[in-house]
Amino acid sequence: MIIVGNKNIPKILGCVDTFECQRCLNIVNWNLLSVEKYFTLFFIPIIPTGNEYYIICECCHHQEILNKKDFTNYKIKSEIEIAFLENRITNDEREIKIIEINKIIEQDKEQRRNKALEGSKEWIDLASKKSDKELLTIFYQERYKYNPSMIIAVKSEIEKRNLNEEYEH
Repeated sequence: MIIVGNKNIPKILGCVDTFECQRCLNIVNWNLLSVEKYFTLFFIPIIPTGNEYYIICECCHHQEILNKKDFTNYKIKSEIEIAFLENRITNDEREIKIIEINKIIEQDKEQRRNKALEGSKEWIDLASKKSDKELLTIFYQERYKYNPSMIIAVKSEIEKRNLNEEYEH
């Protein structure tokens, strides 16, 4: 009898950023995770079948899938931090490199946000018709029930109406 299957091998590569989690709304550290997928023969990983990349909220363990480009950028950021901790670069060198990679990461995020907004004109229209209370409820209490494009539209509408100060967590 031949036993075949699949195995995922996760590898946490360290903390790469601190920002607000979409699920728990805490501003926390995010860890970089690479998951290597293998075809197994008799439970032994034999043939790599692909990789998946994530960043994970340290508080609630919410995961966001990364594409290869984003993973590579975050991995560079992680390697900069490791080099600093191992005294291979100075703090000044670290700060310069972190600023450079953060610019690249932010540009990529901004491009994705703009693309999502372009694709969500109907969501923007729907969000604009919601009351202030409905917007705050959707964003802070029921976000898991909605399409991510709707959440982006709701957040944009909340910012446009300056409602952030009105909501008490």
